[in-house]
Amino acid sequence: MKRAILSMNDSKYTAIISHLFPGDNLEAVAILLCNQGSGKLYQRLIVSDIIYPSGSLSDRKQDFISWPVEDFFTPQRISEIDQNGQSIIIIHSHPSGCTEFSEVDDHNDQRLFSSICNWFDDGRLNGSAIALPDGRITARTVDVQGTFNQMPAVSVVGENICIWKLNQDHQQAEYRDHLSQIFGQGTLNLLQSLRVGVIGCSGTGSILIELLVRNCVGELVIVDDDLIEEKNLNRIINSTVDDAKSQRSKVSSIARAIKNIGTGTKVDTYCGLTDCPDVKDALIDCDVIFGCVDTAFGRYHLDCIASAYLIPYFDTGVHLEADGNGCITVADAVTHYTYPEGGSLLSRGAYTMSQVTAENWKRLDPEYYDQQLENGYLTSVGEQQPAVISLNMQAACMTFNDFMARVHHFRIDSNGQFSTQRFRLVHGCYENTMDEQGPHPLLERYMGSGDKSLLVNNNTRYGN
Repeated sequence: MKRAILSMNDSKYTAIISHLFPGDNLEAVAILLCNQGSGKLYQRLIVSDIIYPSGSLSDRKQDFISWPVEDFFTPQRISEIDQNGQSIIIIHSHPSGCTEFSEVDDHNDQRLFSSICNWFDDGRLNGSAIALPDGRITARTVDVQGTFNQMPAVSVVGENICIWKLNQDHQQAEYRDHLSQIFGQGTLNLLQSLRVGVIGCSGTGSILIELLVRNCVGELVIVDDDLIEEKNLNRIINSTVDDAKSQRSKVSSIARAIKNIGTGTKVDTYCGLTDCPDVKDALIDCDVIFGCVDTAFGRYHLDCIASAYLIPYFDTGVHLEADGNGCITVADAVTHYTYPEGGSLLSRGAYTMSQVTAENWKRLDPEYYDQQLENGYLTSVGEQQPAVISLNMQAACMTFNDFMARVHHFRIDSNGQFSTQRFRLVHGCYENTMDEQGPHPLLERYMGSGDKSLLVNNNTRYGN
């Protein structure tokens, strides 16, 4: 059976912590109802609703709480939870700071979940969690037999990214020691335990992968449907002439390079697009996703996955315009950070739905695309831009540094001021933009819906 991971957006997290720590130094309790995200390795439990006690709880102490189960779980509510396919997580606070589930917690969970798990007949995962005064949350699943299984990760996605992982033993080496001197051992341990998805392994993607590997990220899911060609050699890190002559896939070439580096990063490769079921399932398991794609179709689908499954998403790209006479008129390195309650790439105008529709028809039915383009019903799909590897490196480094700022919080200013970053090579300046757009209505309605999201799971064709 899959293990579970728990994720929530920032507003849900803030509400939970405010309720569990009202300032009286006594334990408190709440119920989290979670939508499902069926990944390749894990079942992602996505906090959708919070149930609070209907009245005051009289028996609350610093290390104990008693609450009436029947107030939380009426027959009507149980039926609604069952029909919605949601999982139940019971969360309570430990004001004392005790980081472990107590023997009383174990006893109560085993009794309660023997009933909860019998309410549903589909084997869905349910469990419990504890919240600590410093804001950390640790969680576990409890099955009908009362067996506990610790969740490997709990994440909160907002302007900052908080991910709490199980303690793991990591290989020690001199290059790791130098990294810990920069970011601290805690951040290094987090990097070593992360599963990170990178979609697009060309100009910016291969460089970003290099940065992630050299900074000891534990596992990479790399996705690209293309092969190495000679025209790629001026921008794909570690690609070779032999790769081009042998027509190796980009993902296999980069996987080989990662293995040769020898830092221990595990690699899961997919030669395909994001709408392939295997790719989607692998991305659902990721703690963070990086998009290095140059199509509206790819950006849209990653927008959908990030919103539906509450996964922080970084988009990297370059915008180049040449006059055809050897001069560059526009050369921008651009990076976006998106999270479900903030602006999406769609709301920021990074792509349009007419572009998505056109690209999808050109991919699925080129003849129909040509006909609709001629009749003026579709937008023309743009040509490939020229490549400048130095600008690709600029974009990849901006993205990686933004990622580190959101997990390590080293910036002096709020991370909210850096939702979109742009380096304008021609002008020699940086521009940082705060996200004031908010979620796009098209994506907002599916926020945190997980497997129920039609945008993610029925996206073969767009438009009429």
